[in-house]
Amino acid sequence: MNRTRAGAFAVTVLLAGFALPALAAVEREDIIMLAADGRHFTSYKTLRSDLSARVLYLGPDEAPDDALFIVPSDYQSTALDNGGTQLRFDSGSYAIMSTGRFDDEISRADNGERIFSSWNGVTRSDGHLGKWNSPDDFASFAYSWVVPDNIDIVSYRANRSGKWQQRGNTLSWRGEQVNDIAFTIRYRVNDVAGAAAPSQPKKTAPAAPSAELPLPKRQRMTTPGTALKTEPPTPIATAPTTASPAADVDENLGPEPHSVSLDSVVILANGRPRITARGHNVLDRLAAALAQGEAENITVTGPPIADSRDTGGSAAQAARVADYLGTHGVDGDKIGIRPGNVEGKRDGRSVEIRVTPGNALRGFSPGG
Repeated sequence: MNRTRAGAFAVTVLLAGFALPALAAVEREDIIMLAADGRHFTSYKTLRSDLSARVLYLGPDEAPDDALFIVPSDYQSTALDNGGTQLRFDSGSYAIMSTGRFDDEISRADNGERIFSSWNGVTRSDGHLGKWNSPDDFASFAYSWVVPDNIDIVSYRANRSGKWQQRGNTLSWRGEQVNDIAFTIRYRVNDVAGAAAPSQPKKTAPAAPSAELPLPKRQRMTTPGTALKTEPPTPIATAPTTASPAADVDENLGPEPHSVSLDSVVILANGRPRITARGHNVLDRLAAALAQGEAENITVTGPPIADSRDTGGSAAQAARVADYLGTHGVDGDKIGIRPGNVEGKRDGRSVEIRVTPGNALRGFSPGG
């Protein structure tokens, strides 16, 4: 990829995360939101650990200025002899959001389908490859793609054992005690003109893990089909909202789609989307209503945003709400997500839930 493109930063910046000498649980989440052209994207990546400090190495084709934001922002930056940059954080966790374009990561099949490879095929001198951590493995690693309506995911594979899941327009992989991870995703880009933001569910049968990518002997494998626990141990409290109490959903709703706005159910805390204390209450009741099976399609739209640079955070919050519903009895195949609309102002509170048919929301009250 070209240095002038933010994509170089967005794809590899967290791949070289290096822990200071200590053993600690390290969790990482990557969300890639692909644009309708199948090349441009917004990435939102977080890494969390209980270390007191952490060092991140950027290559010669990467730079902190290529990111939309880096949290925490008070990192120390040091230029390296190879042209790269070392970032030191006085914290064991950080988050990065970037926009960019896939170039060398994508090849074309004879039928026009695109093949994305997260690893360039080069193994480092220390034996690491792809998405890696040192000195210990990732305690958990989650990798997700969010695609628009005009893109169909054809197949996918990883070189490590984990669980693939497709919920609506979101493809996700999760693994535990993994390292040196590489992904290959094959997809089809249909008519780009006038493509809308992702919303409708798509289904693709998961492919087997690739046998073409090397597996180091030291790799500790996970059991296929083992999902990670996604709930935070303690709900986050939020300040009371000044919004007027929401009215109960109309009991006379029919088959037409119906939307409800939920205030203060999810926030970005240190760069990570988290369900609030109020959110647990509201979303538990929403999940109970939707789990009855009447809903055919559910779209979660993130908070409205000030401009396109906020897309990643909004989509990440929508994905967190969708994941919560999916782990609380709602059929994940019926759930899609999309970022909030650009409204010239940032609104980190409200999330919209659109349900078809609307009568699936009977008995649900968004207040409380």
